[in-house]
Amino acid sequence: MARRATTAKRKKAAPKKSNRKKAAPKKKSGGIGRLMLGGAFVAGTLSAIIAVGSMLELDRASDEFGRASDQRAPDYTLAAPETKPMLRKDYQLPDTPPTGIQGRTGYLIDENGRQTANQTKNQGQGGQNLSDFVENPKPDSKTSVLPGESGTDSPALTTATPTDNSVPWRKFAALAPDAGQKPVIAIVIDDAGLDQPRTARTVKLPGPITISYLPYARDLQPQVNAARTAGHEVMLHMPMEPSSAAVDPGPHALLATYDRQKILSEMNWMLDRFDGYVGVNNHMGSKFTSDPERMQIVMEVMKSRGLMFLDSRTSATSVGYSTANKFGVPAITRDVFIDDADDAEKIAEMLARTERVAAKQGYAIAIGHPRDLTISALQKWIPEIEARGFVLVPVTDILRRSSQSVTG
Repeated sequence: MARRATTAKRKKAAPKKSNRKKAAPKKKSGGIGRLMLGGAFVAGTLSAIIAVGSMLELDRASDEFGRASDQRAPDYTLAAPETKPMLRKDYQLPDTPPTGIQGRTGYLIDENGRQTANQTKNQGQGGQNLSDFVENPKPDSKTSVLPGESGTDSPALTTATPTDNSVPWRKFAALAPDAGQKPVIAIVIDDAGLDQPRTARTVKLPGPITISYLPYARDLQPQVNAARTAGHEVMLHMPMEPSSAAVDPGPHALLATYDRQKILSEMNWMLDRFDGYVGVNNHMGSKFTSDPERMQIVMEVMKSRGLMFLDSRTSATSVGYSTANKFGVPAITRDVFIDDADDAEKIAEMLARTERVAAKQGYAIAIGHPRDLTISALQKWIPEIEARGFVLVPVTDILRRSSQSVTG
């Protein structure tokens, strides 16, 4: 049987190699890229939040610092005070006082070019009266006795009656505008110097106003010079003991437990801290200003230095003004506290009260502090009072008006 011829199986041709290279598979987009983009966005957002938070915190801290400078005890570490002030021995000046001493606040040179004083002997503490602390030598008729070093608590004799313009409260008084018969207002900003930025803003207020500097602040003389150059009047804000033991008046404050020599030592340290001031007003001091014996010592020094005294009236029992009158110290008292409450509405009410007091008695003295709300209120209020018939003057102008018989 014939077999069917079978055809040979064809071999499959090998696929032709293509010269084209296979394209690399496309990577899926959105994974790592999106992750990096999201991370950058989160980081940017966090940075912005941190920056805003820091600014808010700095602003809050700045505001709290301004309030702490008066409502609470100020940051006394800024002052870098001397820890052990030494009692000055220069109440008795030489025949020819050094150039640096002549003309300085509180160093009054008589017609002979000198002042002398009996030296007191410190017997230490332990008694109840000031006479227990020091001897009371009898003044020698041939020796001029300078108040503050006489050892007596009664008004002491002065070597000579200085001319009107030689006493610091007149010599360093700011120029006052001619008020005529219009009621006058004096604005006193005390607690100045510690918070230098706010003090600088105070100096920029329209004036003349009176700025009272704490003696333990830094850079006092440059700050005072700037204030006087701007036409303002300058005082020294002397810390004194308050009634509450929980409130710190600051370093070198006058305490009711101090004997005569300690009071003189602390006063001399404070009064020599800067130059160009007309007088003193008390910082706190509700306890100390109520102590007649110790306020007598203060007034002896004030009299000897030719300074005026502004009683801040931090206590209804203060004897500051009455004691000053007994010793012939030019003195005046505060009428209104502007910013007992750091509140814009209350500050406006106190400024309105100041106007009413001035309209009634012809003058008013209002005390405030270098705080943001107070400064802002005064910036608006000072230009407005002229239109209402009031004149802004320094404290010494009111002192002259109310005490025409004062001789220094």
